[in-house]
Order: sequence, then structure tokens, then C-alpha cells
Amino acid sequence: MAPPKLPPEVVSAAKRLEPAAVAQIYDVFANPIYRYVSFRVRSPEDAEDLTDQVFLKMLEALPGYDDRGIPFGAWLYRIARNLVIDRHRRAARDALELSEAAEATGFGADPFSHAAASLEREALAAALATLTEEQRQVIVLRFIEGWEVEEVAAALARKPGAVHSLQHRALAALQRALVRGGVVS
Repeated sequence: MAPPKLPPEVVSAAKRLEPAAVAQIYDVFANPIYRYVSFRVRSPEDAEDLTDQVFLKMLEALPGYDDRGIPFGAWLYRIARNLVIDRHRRAARDALELSEAAEATGFGADPFSHAAASLEREALAAALATLTEEQRQVIVLRFIEGWEVEEVAAALARKPGAVHSLQHRALAALQRALVRGGVVS
């Protein structure tokens, strides 16, 4: 499925913060943005929280939005991408602090943290974790969201050739990781 498209007049009205236009943008993009974010965070609650933040950031930045050849949907996905990256950075920083505190007190990691996931999902998550952030984004947008290469390129501010290259390297890395994990032969 391609990213949703909006008529230019809806975007123009939304830039003036007209409630009907802003509501239409939310109606069109809320589910796709949630789906995109949910593949990049651990919990549905985090995905909902980040989706809300995407639309709050959109409202803040909307009056200054300028097309500049980037479709509105690609601009919105960039906001989502940046918020996910920020969340991961914060989580990594928090995990490091928690790990240091656990070492200082003699407590180890929670032994039940991985028990909820199935073996295949765990293997896929591990394989996806071997990818770079940009490769993961390409895989999610191309194969989960069903975007065309040009649409992914616009969302990631890359050239289509770079997206093809990222996709090729990502698929090869996924295959190697899944073979190594014994999931595929």
C-alpha cells in the first residue's frame, strides 16, 4: 500500500490550522503512522504514545510546512522516524543507567523478559536488530507498509538508488542472520 496522499487544498487549509483539514489528515494518516511506529518499538503503548507525539509535532510545525518537493506524507513519516530515533536513544541511555545500577546492587537482568515472545518472532527480531537503523526503515516501509522505492526515498531523504542498495544489503543481512539462527537453511 502506498503512503496516503492528500489534495493540496487540504494541506493548505491544515497549514492555517483549520480543524476539519487537520482532522482529515489525522483520519488519513493515524493508522499508517501507528503501524510504521509499532514495528520499530517494543509495545503497543509506546507506539500509541509516539503516534500521538507525531501529530502534536505536526501541529507545531504545520504552519511552517513548505512542500519543497517532499510529499506531505513523507514529511509526516520523517517526523515519526525522528521521534522513534529519539525514543531509542533515550531508552538506550536509560538501559545503560539501569544496567549500571543493577551491577552496583548485584541484581542481574530480568530472566523473564524474553519468555513472552515466540521463537520465530524472537529470531526475526534478532535478525532485524542486526540491521542498521536505515536498513530497518527500508524493510518496514517497503515490505510491511508496501511503499514504492521512490516513496521510501522521499521519506528518508535518499535517492532511489540508495534505497535499492539499502534494501539489497538489508535482505542479504536478514538472510545471513536467519540462517545463522537456524530459522532458515
